[in-house]
Amino acid sequence: MRTRHQNGWVEERGGRARRWWYGHYFEYVTDERGRETRRHRGVYLGEKSKLRKWAAEDALRKVITATQKHQPMGDSLTFEWFTRERFLPMRVPQWAPSTRETNLGILENHILPRLGSTSLAALEKFHCQMLLNDLATQGYSFSVVDHSRIMVKAILEEAVDSDLIGKNPARKLANPETREPQKPLLPKHKARELINALPLRDRLIAMIAAFCAMRPGEIFGLQRSSFRGDYFYVQGTAWCGTMQPGKAKTKGSKTSVVIPDVILPLLNAWLETSDNDSPDSLLFPSTRPDIPMRPEVWLRRPLRTMARKLGITSKVNFQVLRRTFATNAQEFGGPKDVQSHLRHTHISTTMDVYTQAIPESVRKLVNDVANDVMTSITPASKRVQ
Repeated sequence: MRTRHQNGWVEERGGRARRWWYGHYFEYVTDERGRETRRHRGVYLGEKSKLRKWAAEDALRKVITATQKHQPMGDSLTFEWFTRERFLPMRVPQWAPSTRETNLGILENHILPRLGSTSLAALEKFHCQMLLNDLATQGYSFSVVDHSRIMVKAILEEAVDSDLIGKNPARKLANPETREPQKPLLPKHKARELINALPLRDRLIAMIAAFCAMRPGEIFGLQRSSFRGDYFYVQGTAWCGTMQPGKAKTKGSKTSVVIPDVILPLLNAWLETSDNDSPDSLLFPSTRPDIPMRPEVWLRRPLRTMARKLGITSKVNFQVLRRTFATNAQEFGGPKDVQSHLRHTHISTTMDVYTQAIPESVRKLVNDVANDVMTSITPASKRVQ
């Protein structure tokens, strides 16, 4: 039932010997098709001789409030109907494309097949918890299980706000034990061998991913104007071959990114090969100059094809390259510098929240990591003890 700000009205009823106050108000009910209908309701409020009109009006308002608060109307509406017809139309426009793809995948593949046919009123904490438990039993990762928990809780919280159920049965769900996620790294000598074997364009992309630790959407969204001499400035991102100007994963992601010295000559050489010197032109376009390259296409063809030729069996993707940088960086700099370069929002488990990043130390960190990977020997004197 939808909450309405109504006071109703009262009238006198009865004969000469006995009169009383009678209240009128409307109740709004949603049927199984989602159509809202209005129903008139009447209630006896008390004898006129014992109740002033203002007191009768106050009593009617309390009846209306109690009816709206305690009468859930979700018994005829299913979880799937509410998700598709109410929750998603409100939330989807607020999600970034990558977030939308993830959230809809979780809903379609895990949540709706299990809970979709259950009515909102009949949905219990037990049903929601068993969904999470079964996902963990089937071997899904913590990320999938926790994402499912968050989505179910958000949907049912919206149902509570819509007065369709009295309370949220998913508000205290617990994440079950899940399998440990694999976090592969690329050994330094393998990374060096792979990078050196790639042609100029692909070598640059791999080095930017490995040493600038940029996300794929940020790399393929780079424009000439993003290159500021010795750093990149993230102005937007690319997703599925479409530019998203001004968009980034977080507010902290839209900032400057240090370019190690070893990349700069290659980058300048690559820019000289381009016929388009417009500030808005893409650094790494697809076959069409105005269309960003798709990360999955680049991973499948140049990178993984070369990795197979070299006999590299380790998993290679953007996340692996980013994680490898973070792991190698521990030898050369403090956690705050690593966090600053990766542009993560939180690092509370590895650093003091009051520590401040020093730009020069970040630049030294990035150069040390890049030089360490691209050369076979690193002087021990340069490493942080």
